[in-house]
Amino acid sequence: MNFIFIKYSYALLFSVLVTLPAWAGASEDASHQEAVKWSYSGATGPSHWGDLSPEYNTCKQGKNQSPVDISTSIPGKLDGIKMDYSLLVAENIINNGHTIQVNIRSGGTIKVDDKQFSLKQFHFHTPGENRVNGKSYPLEVHFVHVSDDNELAVVALLYQPGMTNRTLEPLLKKIPMNAGESKRLGAKDVELFERSKTIKNYARYNGSLTTPPCTEGVRWIVMRAMPSISRQQLDVFQRALKHPNNRPVQPLNARIIIR
Repeated sequence: MNFIFIKYSYALLFSVLVTLPAWAGASEDASHQEAVKWSYSGATGPSHWGDLSPEYNTCKQGKNQSPVDISTSIPGKLDGIKMDYSLLVAENIINNGHTIQVNIRSGGTIKVDDKQFSLKQFHFHTPGENRVNGKSYPLEVHFVHVSDDNELAVVALLYQPGMTNRTLEPLLKKIPMNAGESKRLGAKDVELFERSKTIKNYARYNGSLTTPPCTEGVRWIVMRAMPSISRQQLDVFQRALKHPNNRPVQPLNARIIIR
């Protein structure tokens, strides 16, 4: 697999978002309190997001949008990313109509560019959003991290068809099947996500939120490892969401992605 990577610019990210606590209960893909409704199809779908509100203008005018197709390779020496998910404390799992999201109270951090980011939530897209050499994957999870100065780093993990994924099983037993529903989570539900390691095999690029307001300046870290998910497990996500929730890939423009 070829991955490309990016030479990175730093940008303040959350001027358009309300507060950090709002992030804890929202999706990376912008589940803040919406003044304008958006969706994944029809007149409020991705091709129209930039026209729904001036707040969403970046969705059509931005030059560093996500997701992307990781399809060409420029070698680069990447620093290891220190991940410490040693004691995750989860709050709940919610179905907000756009995604299935697990909100995290504490216990997860990564260190990127000598800056620490705290895990606030992770959520799922089916089919996956980022592509590899033009190939789409059935599921993608985004681990959303925020720094003390409100910059954002997203670790993306793509799932490939295969065996049952043990890590997902506890969440699937509690997944809310209808929009607006949520369920409390306990320590056992997320303990298989706990790990302390240095991430070395990944691709990185400068991107954006993948839903309105499509804010740019997001550090994207796309893992090269691809765990499996069974057909039965994928069916649960799809029944809960009731529609695809992936934004189409966006032009790379002048960006470079390095692995």
